[in-house]
Amino acid sequence: MTGKNAATMAVVFMMCAQALFAQKAVEDILPLDGKITKHGTAVELSWFDAGRPRVGAVTVSRRIFGQRDGKWQKLPSVSGPVMRFTDDTVEPGIAYEYQVQRTARDIVDVGYWVTGQEVRAQEFRGTVHLVVDETVGPAIASRLNRFERDLAGDGWRVQRHAAPRGVPNDILENIKRALVVKTSLRTAYLADPLSKHAVVLVGHVPIVLSGRSNPDGHTAVPHATDLFYAEMNGLWQASPEGLLLHNQVPGDFIEMQIGRVDFAMIAGFDRDHELHLLRSYFDKNHHWRHQLLGDLRSAYGQSPHLTVERAGLRNIVGPAAITEGGHHDVGEQAAWLWGVDFGDWRGARYATDFANRAVFTINFGSNKQKIERGNNAMAALLAQPWYTIATGWGARPAWWLHPMALGGTIGDVHMRTVNNGRARLPYRETMDYYPTGGYLWRNPVWVNLLGDPTTHAFPLAPPAKVRTHVTADGDLQVSWAASPDPDVIGYKVYRAAKGSLEFRPLTADIIETGRFTDTAPEENADYMVRAYGLKQVYAGSFYTFSQGAFLQSKPYSDTAFTKAMVLSTLSGQPVVLPDAFRADFDGPLHAVITGPDAGHLSHDGTNWQYTSPTGFTGSVPLRFSVSVGPQTEEGLLTINVSAP
Repeated sequence: MTGKNAATMAVVFMMCAQALFAQKAVEDILPLDGKITKHGTAVELSWFDAGRPRVGAVTVSRRIFGQRDGKWQKLPSVSGPVMRFTDDTVEPGIAYEYQVQRTARDIVDVGYWVTGQEVRAQEFRGTVHLVVDETVGPAIASRLNRFERDLAGDGWRVQRHAAPRGVPNDILENIKRALVVKTSLRTAYLADPLSKHAVVLVGHVPIVLSGRSNPDGHTAVPHATDLFYAEMNGLWQASPEGLLLHNQVPGDFIEMQIGRVDFAMIAGFDRDHELHLLRSYFDKNHHWRHQLLGDLRSAYGQSPHLTVERAGLRNIVGPAAITEGGHHDVGEQAAWLWGVDFGDWRGARYATDFANRAVFTINFGSNKQKIERGNNAMAALLAQPWYTIATGWGARPAWWLHPMALGGTIGDVHMRTVNNGRARLPYRETMDYYPTGGYLWRNPVWVNLLGDPTTHAFPLAPPAKVRTHVTADGDLQVSWAASPDPDVIGYKVYRAAKGSLEFRPLTADIIETGRFTDTAPEENADYMVRAYGLKQVYAGSFYTFSQGAFLQSKPYSDTAFTKAMVLSTLSGQPVVLPDAFRADFDGPLHAVITGPDAGHLSHDGTNWQYTSPTGFTGSVPLRFSVSVGPQTEEGLLTINVSAP
């Protein structure tokens, strides 16, 4: 870089280094409720829980869910201060998104609602880019291979990218390594720019810093941004020191969903601990996808800062299924689909004092958005055992959660939050959603998602035990064990070349039996079976496919799965779980699904050990999964605790 260019960049950086704090928002959130008729021909929206439900003029707009850039169609106006609105111009099979605005002298509030009945299934989702820190990839290879199969079994085309590890103490070298990753992703994106793309960063892929801002109200500083990897069209400028210069995303939008699974900072760069957290994350991710954590339908929420996010929970689970509470009280008492809270600001305590049980979470508070720091409370929440799959820093800006009401991904929620409006144009001109929380935020660089962006609500349980055999006619018959999910109405069979994850459906029809005959089999082909069903949810209903169940590379045998184990110990005395649960165990992958109801599990870097409460006697059941090749079964470890 020439001296003149360096000076110019320095001036630009100084301009960007001014503290950024948005002006106060005019609008407030309107808490909606909605009902759709059984046959999907009418939708009723209401706002009885608004502070003053009978005031203001109401405007209701609608669009097909998925449309963007303010493409709202105003519906016939509502006269007078009403509390409900009925739209009888809808059709089944279509997902609709509504916007309700109320205005009066001292009221400007807005609410959103997604609904639909028998909405069409999303069979193929696009391309997911699995970007793996090359220093951790080999150590977690078996989990990554299983994760790739899970992604393919959820309808994604998978591309693996090797990434150099980030070097946080050398900003210039770090940005150079980040450019290697971005170049690889941009090349892949431009090869198919019309498809949907998602990025999963695994391990300590370089964290880049950008701008100088203070969204939490403290000192203005550069902020970590993974959006650098997901933005494909804008021009990112940098200082000579290797810091990016932007507080808003160049070009306004990101083109790819993106999330980070990275525990290097929370582990203090202790390699063994980092690898343990990565393995545990991909275990619980696998469990959620296979419905081993249940079909959860409840949420909790609190904090006056998070009113937009709490309103979104109403669409996903319904107002009656939301409990007032936070991450560290009700969040530890049961399993939850969603949890929205301020949470503890001390990340170190999440590993010692807390055990949150929400699958998807919003965490808020000072400095939590700074994911490049050690003991970050966001990463600590993601590192909670058994449940938490994804988390985001809410309120500034607010996250729009309602896209998940009909089975959408958390990556879509994140992407809509980032891409809301255009920072370079007048505020109301391009906004899809408002308010953006208490302040007017548009396209900020600090909005990061921690976790897998491709995960979604309301998974359908897959079938199991996929087998094949040659018939007397020379055809190949594929058979499988039925899904236990009551929402399943049939199955679909797919085939891929040996060793490939490019599965193609063998028929357009849904199969109601547990077998299918391939009359034109290919030599050494792989097969996959997905369940198909109709999920009834609070927002309506949608057809969906389960995670894929795959043909074993060897003939299926129940003896390959150790599904019953017994362990004995004395009350209050720790006992090590069997060797099969060790991190370095060479064989089937064993993973605890949920923690014990009595006592606790801890990990010493190699082994899991269980300790019962002092004075407790009896039997403690521990559910676990065991994965052999592409197949997963559930087992039960019984720990018998007797008096000393």
